[in-house]
Amino acid sequence: MNSFEYVTTETEQVQPEPIETQTVARPPAPVADPAPQISIEEQVPAVHIGNDQALQAVSIPQISYELSYSCLLIPRFSDHYLTGDIVEDLSLWVKQVCVSYGWRLMDVMIRPGYLQWIMTVPLTANPAQFIRIARRQTSQKIMENYPRYKRQNLSDDFWAPGFFVAPGAQFQSIEIVNGFILQTRRNQGIS
Repeated sequence: MNSFEYVTTETEQVQPEPIETQTVARPPAPVADPAPQISIEEQVPAVHIGNDQALQAVSIPQISYELSYSCLLIPRFSDHYLTGDIVEDLSLWVKQVCVSYGWRLMDVMIRPGYLQWIMTVPLTANPAQFIRIARRQTSQKIMENYPRYKRQNLSDDFWAPGFFVAPGAQFQSIEIVNGFILQTRRNQGIS
């Protein structure tokens, strides 16, 4: 049987040296907004490591807790064009979905063959999840309000299988959009 013996020893207590701090006041930057200006002071402690060497602590820039994404969906059927009366409603529905889930819609582009939007979501948001929510909610609204699409499409999903989501706050180029449409149509067996 194993036995362990614990031995404690007293050690000399070392008093830490006081840390010097330096306060640097930055002049307020000119602001076009009439909001009240707040003076920000930054404390940079100097840590001495001996022999008069000092390390300066550097402030770390603030990390954003949101990410922006460019999202793209295309209609399931190539002859279901996003034109006319549906354009205004679809733009409103995308906005409602984003507001309902706490996402920030930055821009929407609706063309006859696709829907593309840019939104900002929390860092913890899963792209597959938010695109699934957006397509389900907009499909439901389209099928309820535009029965002409329901005649040919027996599913409850207006959008073609798959989606395109890319990080960033810019719309995808027409070349990327056309490549996605071509690949999706091939996967559906439609040329």
